[in-house]
Amino acid sequence: MATPEGHADPYPLYHRLREAAPVHRSELDGLWYVAGFEACRHVLGDARIGKNDQFIVPRHGVDPERVRLAQRRRRRSMITANPPEHTRLRGSAKGAFIPPTMEALRPRVAAIIDERLDRLAELGEADLMVELAFPMPVTVVGEMVGVPEEDRAWFRPLMKTLVSSDSFNRTPAARAAVERAGDELDAYFVELIARRRKEPAGDLLSYFIARADDGLLAEDELFATVTLLFFAGFLTTTNLVGNGLVALFEHPEEMARLWARPDLAASAVEEILRFDTPVQFVHRNVLEDLDLDGRRLPKGDVVMTLLAAANRDPARFAVPDRFDIGRTDNLHLAFAWGLHFCLGARLARMEGQMVFSGLVERFSAVEPAGVAVRNPGLAIRGFDSLPVRLTPR
Repeated sequence: MATPEGHADPYPLYHRLREAAPVHRSELDGLWYVAGFEACRHVLGDARIGKNDQFIVPRHGVDPERVRLAQRRRRRSMITANPPEHTRLRGSAKGAFIPPTMEALRPRVAAIIDERLDRLAELGEADLMVELAFPMPVTVVGEMVGVPEEDRAWFRPLMKTLVSSDSFNRTPAARAAVERAGDELDAYFVELIARRRKEPAGDLLSYFIARADDGLLAEDELFATVTLLFFAGFLTTTNLVGNGLVALFEHPEEMARLWARPDLAASAVEEILRFDTPVQFVHRNVLEDLDLDGRRLPKGDVVMTLLAAANRDPARFAVPDRFDIGRTDNLHLAFAWGLHFCLGARLARMEGQMVFSGLVERFSAVEPAGVAVRNPGLAIRGFDSLPVRLTPR
């Protein structure tokens, strides 16, 4: 993946790795890489594998600056905790994403998508990432969390910088830009929390502040929970939309199929998530010695579960490199698995289905209008720019 060719299309490498060594310890960085579907699901669901205070083991071949930045940004949150802390932190937030809450949110999501589609219809030609894929989900989650409307566009360049932090081309200047972006985001949310503490509102930020003030969340837990929900609330959906439209462009027969059968929007979203997974891999830590596919994983080691490789495993998916929007039996790992299954998965799915249904309903054709530019990151796979031309019905 750490080459321009591998970044553009990592899937051949995933296939070679899965065939040669589906559970493999790299001599370059000392990390375990797991590529098969069942092995990845095992790692994500095994209580002996979880999270601890160490993100990346600083061994030979691992960028020490990356380690330093990762440790500097680490705070107690549900994404870095094990039970019982994880249970407590996740329990405080899960009510915002249960089915009744999501259904109540549906009319507002539809209105936001309609506004963005109106804008696209007016423009005729536009960058889909700028006009739809980013502003739609950031508006939805911004309203949920309590990030003011006038601030939301400000996050896009900062998130582009942060997503690039694991790029294969990390220059000193790029690392400095990542650190500055992190500082700006930290400062913003510190100020927003202080402001909302003085002026509570009916949003998740006010809810979590009240829990912190009642002693149910520590201050760093409050900060981490709010920032996690905000960024996780739009990052996957943004890249689901961009990756999905490019997959449709590259498979015109499937695009024609969706335009003829808009009822396939739900299964199309699942296939997009499987076929070009927005979060390519996640890490876990070995908490107890264990065996996995005949390999001994000692306590303290770090495991990288290659979600995107698992989602192209021929042992799990028939003809896995075929993009098939009507695919059935499509249980993928795009939202991970187990205790840390993505809390916002239901929201991302709903938004994705409504976006693609809306595009089909509003436009007779959506076509490329220039060169799509992928973001430089490795873990988060998506596009910085996606020029399109739209023909209203």
